[in-house]
Amino acid sequence: MKIINILFNHKSSAHDNKILGVERCFIDYAKYLIANGNTVVSVAKPNMVYQQDVKKTGCRLFELSNFGRFDIFAMSRLALLFLSFKPDAIICHSGRALYLARVARFLRGRKTPIIVIDHGINPKKFLKADYVLTVNSFFSKELIKAGKAPDTAFVIPNMMEVPAAFVDLEKKPFQKVIKLGSLGRLYPEKYFDKVLKAMAILRNRGIESDYVIGGVGPMENHLNNLAKELDLQKNFKILGWTDDKRKFFDNIDIFILPSFAETFGIVLLEAMLYSTPIITSNSWGPDEVIFNEVDGLKVSKDDEAKMPELLADAIERLIDDENFAKKMAVAAKEKFYANYSAEMVGKQLNRIIAAIVERENKK
Repeated sequence: MKIINILFNHKSSAHDNKILGVERCFIDYAKYLIANGNTVVSVAKPNMVYQQDVKKTGCRLFELSNFGRFDIFAMSRLALLFLSFKPDAIICHSGRALYLARVARFLRGRKTPIIVIDHGINPKKFLKADYVLTVNSFFSKELIKAGKAPDTAFVIPNMMEVPAAFVDLEKKPFQKVIKLGSLGRLYPEKYFDKVLKAMAILRNRGIESDYVIGGVGPMENHLNNLAKELDLQKNFKILGWTDDKRKFFDNIDIFILPSFAETFGIVLLEAMLYSTPIITSNSWGPDEVIFNEVDGLKVSKDDEAKMPELLADAIERLIDDENFAKKMAVAAKEKFYANYSAEMVGKQLNRIIAAIVERENKK
């Protein structure tokens, strides 16, 4: 198949020099569609931080400046690309990409299927796409409720590539002072403050713990101030952006993702790969990735006031039964390879797109 892969986004935050979730998906889709025998042209704005990573996938990079939804020049150039490349399918990773692709397709005059990858929390904005792939079934159901035909809404999880020459991480026994860790942007919906409050509860039970977060964001001062308020400043550290994931997981005993709003949670996949026991919330994505008491523990996010106690109970349970914790970590690693590795999800993606193209060709 010949596929056009489009992402139009901008960088206007502290993460400007980092490749984040949407960009990583954009890159991975190109790489693994090519690995499954397809020809891919990736379309993006010029000079983006992920430019070299896109080129390394083996796809052709088509750089297209655009200055908004009504950029006639960008629409025309995109239409010319469609005309010359003659794609079998068009994949869009953003709302602007969808809008410009629909106009360019109209200008070209051929009904090539447009498939949107929904990375956000408002799938309704993609109702005008021919097909939508969501990263969890909750969003897919919301999309169908909003009027999308069920046979045009698919669920496909995010993927994660196993590092080259990867060697399994041999986790050490739990430390006397239990080491807790989280990864993610420091935003209110991540609920990292609930872990700090859980640490205070554990201390009252005679259990000492340390907590590190790999991430940056606007909640940094709030979290540091809360740690001081709880007299946990010596037990808490924000590491900033964390690239060495092996080192991070080697230094912690339990990984915690307490988010109130988590569309998928790629950091869960990292914890699974690195054999680290997991405690997560029942937010949209994690609720589907983790099976409670099988490959991790889940706590309810729905009662904000009660959540610190639920987290404390879950942490104490793993401390009291380390064998149980390790058994779940093994199950989680096996699930990762079976369901979420880039090779497995890449094949699933290829099957879905091939089925869409075949269906459209029969019309």
